[in-house]
Amino acid sequence: MANSHLVSKTISLNEKRDPVRNLWRNVLIQGIEDLLKNKELQAKRNVKLFSKEEIWFYSEDFKLICEYADLEFNMVKKRTFESIERIRKKYARNKNHMSEMPGKWLYKTDEISRQSNRNNKTMSLV
Repeated sequence: MANSHLVSKTISLNEKRDPVRNLWRNVLIQGIEDLLKNKELQAKRNVKLFSKEEIWFYSEDFKLICEYADLEFNMVKKRTFESIERIRKKYARNKNHMSEMPGKWLYKTDEISRQSNRNNKTMSLV
């Protein structure tokens, strides 16, 4: 698997320190963090919009930055969108399901009578 063409441009333990490559990796990290924060806010509000940060993943600039960062752009895009789907599933699960708290609803029980009590002493005086 290490010889795969998709994984060939990943971090290895014996890499020489390259400040230019690290700069472009930090640019990439910042862009991905901005996208994920935006998508998490959208998921909390249950809004599905195509954000301007997502457009960046379809531009030639993104491919160039990944090349400068010595990373495979297809893999970066794939992993980022997998993270977005995990965020959406996390908040969709919380929105669509009711509470897991056990118990009965009041209107379904026999303990509380919904019929009026005409023998109530306080109301019969009025």
